[in-house]
Amino acid sequence: MNGTGEGRGMAADGPEAREFVAALVRAGAPSAAGPAGLAVPEAAAERVIAVARRLALRAAPEERPRPESGLLGVATALVVDEHPSAPVWSAAERQLLAGWVAVLIEHRGEDGVRELLGALAEG
Repeated sequence: MNGTGEGRGMAADGPEAREFVAALVRAGAPSAAGPAGLAVPEAAAERVIAVARRLALRAAPEERPRPESGLLGVATALVVDEHPSAPVWSAAERQLLAGWVAVLIEHRGEDGVRELLGALAEG
């Protein structure tokens, strides 16, 4: 509670929320068996990487963006690992995709992830 009697929460896109999610990722929760968490069709890694790269380059202010290192874990845990095709992708493909998703998260936040999911869902 703050001094006005209203609860004070974390801003969804603020640094506290990012740190909270990064801490969860660092804790290394094991992957659970079961259906993927993203409602997108299965796809080859090359296609998913190409879509993420296109969106990230459009969002980033520089030609060769480098995301904050903490965002790589967030991108991996919340997007890459949740794709229905992720189990058949190579480690290198997963890492490359995580980098582009991290750039997208850094510059567009949740909107960037939603845009990516929408583009992937369109096929």
